[in-house]
Amino acid sequence: MSQPQFANPEKHSAAPEALASTSNLPWRLLRLLNIYRLLVGILVVLVYAGGPSLLLVTRYPSLFLWTGIVYLGFCVLTGFSLRARRPGFAMQAQIELVADIIAVVLLMHASGGPTSGLGGLLFVYLVAGSVLIPWRTSLAFAAVATLLILSDHTYLILFGTATPAGYVQVGLLGLILFIAALSGSYLGRRLRESEALALQRGVDLQNLAQLNDYIIRRMRTGVVVVDQEDRVRLINEAALANFNKQRAQELKVSELSPRLKQELDSWRQDNYQHSASFNSEDGKPVIPHFTQLTPESNAATLIFLEDSGLMSEQVRQMKLAALGRLTGSIAHEIRNPLAAISHANQLLAESSNLPGSDRRFTQIIAEHVQRMERMVETILQLSRRESTRAEELELGRWLRDFVAEFRERQGLNGQALAVRFDTDEDVRVRVDPGHLYQIAWNLSENALRYGQPAQSGEAPLIEYRISPLATPGGMELAILDRGSGVPKDIADHIFEPFYTSNPRGTGLGLFIARELCECNRARLVYEQRPEGGSCFRILFGIQQGWLA
Repeated sequence: MSQPQFANPEKHSAAPEALASTSNLPWRLLRLLNIYRLLVGILVVLVYAGGPSLLLVTRYPSLFLWTGIVYLGFCVLTGFSLRARRPGFAMQAQIELVADIIAVVLLMHASGGPTSGLGGLLFVYLVAGSVLIPWRTSLAFAAVATLLILSDHTYLILFGTATPAGYVQVGLLGLILFIAALSGSYLGRRLRESEALALQRGVDLQNLAQLNDYIIRRMRTGVVVVDQEDRVRLINEAALANFNKQRAQELKVSELSPRLKQELDSWRQDNYQHSASFNSEDGKPVIPHFTQLTPESNAATLIFLEDSGLMSEQVRQMKLAALGRLTGSIAHEIRNPLAAISHANQLLAESSNLPGSDRRFTQIIAEHVQRMERMVETILQLSRRESTRAEELELGRWLRDFVAEFRERQGLNGQALAVRFDTDEDVRVRVDPGHLYQIAWNLSENALRYGQPAQSGEAPLIEYRISPLATPGGMELAILDRGSGVPKDIADHIFEPFYTSNPRGTGLGLFIARELCECNRARLVYEQRPEGGSCFRILFGIQQGWLA
């Protein structure tokens, strides 16, 4: 059985690197920043191309131009690397921020230093870069930018026309850069937390959707959702099995089941829930329950297909459980009088004054006392049945050993029993070996009692067959005889307790066999053989719970 695969929300961390690996948002921000960078490079080239009168300063025009050209080329290369996402996100963000700081400082130097006003470009770069990198790294870049601007201004004081009064402007610019780094880091942290929370909520919703889908698909109750035009929007495996349909993309209710379509139309007309059941295509009695998903008149309709046979089976099991407790108590009370009757009958049979014609009555008493004793013992075994000790069992080897023992103890010849494998002999099932032995022995005795050998003498009296089931991992052990079979009018009652056609039987053998099968998560079913005879199938790997 397939299991749902749930995503893990804990792997979505708020760290930039982790966020970049699970979301496209950081990469989109880098691409937007690169577009801004590209516009700055184009603007620098256009300012130089406009002539000396449009230059910010004319101190180093060649440096201004080549810085713009190189920066523009760097922006183009960065666009390709961002598309390929090589190298990684953290390295790209830091390399680009270093290039931005160097380019702006060089443009400032070429335009006369901090007084040119180009330092404001760094504010945008540091805010955007701090959103994408850790806060300690962003502060380090702010410090590097401040030191470079301070060094450039010192150089211009020593070898140019700048004055020491410009240090005030440099200090203010440095303070602004640190504020930009801190504000960008705070904004980036909040952005990453919001993104991580959104990713976690998305994962939770995805897990919930997978869980709901898994539960609906594996429910034993049929679930069908149809829209206003009677198109099937959702259907689970149980509903498909009820109507012997395969999953299809486009399926209408009338194609699924004409009777279900009639019930749906009737419910829509009077909005009255009909509780009458009808037989589905596979013969199961089904009770449909209709519910409108939303109050709107054109809303979809949810249909539950309840197996009334399963409900009847549950009620029967509850009655049998109560009956088992009652009969167990009664059996304890019956055993003591039976022992007294048996002892008195033995003393009576040993009496010399008893006429010979009356000794037949003592034999009749003894036979019926033994029959009652067997019935009491069977009931007590059923009421105090031990818990199942299931284990992995090699079914083929176990069956050969069982058939050999049964043949020897019943005194049968080699041709009376036959074993047939429709699969590999080393198949394994999970079952209690003691329970399986009791089930197989009971069924084999019934087959031996009611079976009839073929006139030719070549066909086996009892045949054991191991075959695979359509259910994944399912396997069946069939025990077949050549008798007259069970009449159809009593075939539905053979598993009921105390039901028997043999006056000497207890009527508990098949009932106990089926109960033991259910304890081992198996199923015992009866089928009439087309060529005559009975076939009892033990189905392993059949889930009996609410989920199939």
